[in-house]
Formats: sequence, structure tokens, C-alpha cells
Amino acid sequence: MSQRRRLPNSLRWRAVGWMEMGLSQADAARRLNVSRSVVQRLWDQYQSEDSVFRRHVPGQPRATTPAEDRFLALSARRRRTTTVPQLVADPFQASGRRISATTVRNRLHNAGLYARRPVVCVPLNGRQRRNRLCWARVHVSWTQQQWAPVLFTD
Repeated sequence: MSQRRRLPNSLRWRAVGWMEMGLSQADAARRLNVSRSVVQRLWDQYQSEDSVFRRHVPGQPRATTPAEDRFLALSARRRRTTTVPQLVADPFQASGRRISATTVRNRLHNAGLYARRPVVCVPLNGRQRRNRLCWARVHVSWTQQQWAPVLFTD
């Protein structure tokens, strides 16, 4: 089978004509050098709509492929401190294609990654974590009035 391509309308009608003459879907697919499922979908469309024209798909074509989307998410997970502009620049320099920062944000949101800000925090040791947990457990049942005079600062 050759690389993926779209069948022109003339070949679509030719395939339908072959099948109306009694040729099997597998034979029509072999003659057109496409998968049998392509011919099967074409035949189903012809029987239900009496047409073989491609349906119009609304919207703009996608700027990235699913593989590129996975690569973006993987890069963002591996390097937690990278920003969106850095993610835009890195993977697509070799290909020469430009994608927008909004596209990168949308792809990361689809992967469950949000707020790409390079925030560096001080890692806590075990004693500090235990102290914070103990403090949180003591104050878990405080009311709003008890919290009102409290001011948190850095």
C-alpha cells in the first residue's frame, strides 16, 4: 500500500461503478491501491447519501500532529521550569514551522498541564513537612472569625 492520500472524486465514482457491476470491495481496493476499509466507507456513504463527495470539515486545520502534541506534553513534564515561549521555540526549530503560544497552551491544557510559570520553590526536608502537616491538622477546624486576623506573608 502506498502512502496515505485522498481519492479524487473520479476514482470514487469509478469504485462505486465497479461495485455496482459486482466487483468485490477487496478487488476495488486492490485496483485503487487503498485499504479495503476506505472502499467500504465509500460504499456506505454512497448507499446512505447517494453521493461520494467528501464532507466539508468545519474549522481550521490543526497546527500540530498528535505526535507533536505528545512531544510537547512530554517536554513540559520533563523540564518543569520551562515557559511556553521556550516550548514554542524548542521542538519546531528543526522543522521550520511556527506555531503560536496559544496553540502550545491549548495542547498542554488538553494533556492536563496548566500555568507554565517557572516557579522555583525551596524543597522541604522531612522535619519541615511534618511540622507543616501538624500545623494544618491543628488549624483545620478554625472558623472564619478565627482566620480573620491572620496575615500570611512571604
